[in-house]
Amino acid sequence: MTHRTVKRLADAAAPEDLFQGQWQDRPTVLDEYKPYLDDRWNQGCTNSWALWEEIVPFG
Repeated sequence: MTHRTVKRLADAAAPEDLFQGQWQDRPTVLDEYKPYLDDRWNQGCTNSWALWEEIVPFG
C-alpha cells in the first residue's frame, strides 16, 4: 500500500468518503431491493446469504 492510500484511508471521516471512481453512481440489479435490504440490515440481519435468499423470490 502506498503512503497516499494510507493517508486517504486515515483521513476518511466515514466509509462513504472512500467511495469514488467511475463506477460510483452506476445502477445495479439490487437498486430496487436496497430499501428492503437496508431495513433488514438495521433489524440485525447481517448475513448476506440470508438476505440474498430473502430477495430471490421477489424476482
